[in-house]
Amino acid sequence: MKTKLTLTLLIVCFLFSVAYEVRAGFGITPPRVWNDRLVPGSHYEQTITLTRSNPTNPIEILVEVDAPDIKDWITIDKGNSFIYPAGPQQFPMTVIIDVPKDAGYTTYYGKMTLRAAPVGGKGEVTVALGAVVDLKLRVSGEEFSDFKLRGVSIPDLEEGWPVKFVVNLENLGNVKARPSKIRLDIYDSYHTKKLKSGEITDMSWVGPFEVGSSKGDLVVGLKEGQYWAEYEVYKNEEMILKDKLRFYVHPPGTLVPPPLLSRLKSYITASPLRLIIFTFIGTIILISLFMGIVYIAKRRKRKKSNSRQRGK
Repeated sequence: MKTKLTLTLLIVCFLFSVAYEVRAGFGITPPRVWNDRLVPGSHYEQTITLTRSNPTNPIEILVEVDAPDIKDWITIDKGNSFIYPAGPQQFPMTVIIDVPKDAGYTTYYGKMTLRAAPVGGKGEVTVALGAVVDLKLRVSGEEFSDFKLRGVSIPDLEEGWPVKFVVNLENLGNVKARPSKIRLDIYDSYHTKKLKSGEITDMSWVGPFEVGSSKGDLVVGLKEGQYWAEYEVYKNEEMILKDKLRFYVHPPGTLVPPPLLSRLKSYITASPLRLIIFTFIGTIILISLFMGIVYIAKRRKRKKSNSRQRGK
């Protein structure tokens, strides 16, 4: 009897310890998915970070969506059941919203519950903890355009290439977005002499609610070397960023190898001796081909003549 009681107490203690381990230090941020700028057909993604203070063991995360009107709009990048591994104190989960093109104009509400369970756990322990995410999605026909800068760059280029200006941005609106223009002043390596000025107005677009790169070109015709660019980034004709950065121009073929025929031509004409040798070899090959063709033609003609004589 005592043995059974002791065994029961050990099992209960184990279950409570597992439940405590799952509960301890588990959280999410932010605890909401709100967007009031959606339009029918919108695609929206938001990352929710799961946190644990003492991730010594993996746990299973179960996602339950309680939002009848919009449940079909919502998917989780990792699925509705996934493993939060041991080790990292933070673990990302992306909530993906795809609004149907026939969605009605209104505000939709709901909740999403994240339950943490020990891997392979059974019974009540598996639902010992629930973190709730509020859902609030407004769908309307109003267009909203805005973006947030995340950085700029000028990739290295080769002689003869245009300067490519890259703006990394986060589109906050429900329509595609890009800077209205980029103003560039190109200086020499000492940043003393202005070599070229111009504007880029045909920047590429970044889709609604996306993080991406808007790119545009400026033809400059720079030689090999190091240069400085003073730039101004505009949003709806308002300057939102002004700074300078350094970039490099490399000899042709440094970043992207030229075509095979161009490389072969450069190799052959690299020195007079090499050109003479390859010309000689090429001449021999051409003469050999010509003689071979003449020989084959004569042989065919001889065969036809013999066939005619036998026929007579």
